[in-house]
Amino acid sequence: MSEQQTIKVTIDNITIDVVPGTTILQAARQIGGDVTPPAMCYYSKLQGSGGKCRTCLVEVSKGSEKDPRPMPKLVASCRTGVMDGMEVKNITSDKVADARAGVVEFYY
Repeated sequence: MSEQQTIKVTIDNITIDVVPGTTILQAARQIGGDVTPPAMCYYSKLQGSGGKCRTCLVEVSKGSEKDPRPMPKLVASCRTGVMDGMEVKNITSDKVADARAGVVEFYY
């Protein structure tokens, strides 16, 4: 039996190995606690769900080992797959906190 290859992703300074095809949200859920972004519209059993409520936005400060440039905008963690060497800011990003506050304001 062959071992499945994994990739490394760092979320809020915590590094984890995940299988290819894992989203940022799924990786964060494996870490758990405050590192997990909120997600209102994502339902794992319903393919294609998520990305619409914008509450799970995160900042990708390093795209990957091959292309370390940061992503220019915040991304929906439930719809964005991880890449090897990716670095993500969730609770460590002021941009994310401001964006979520703006999103949640519309839900009140």
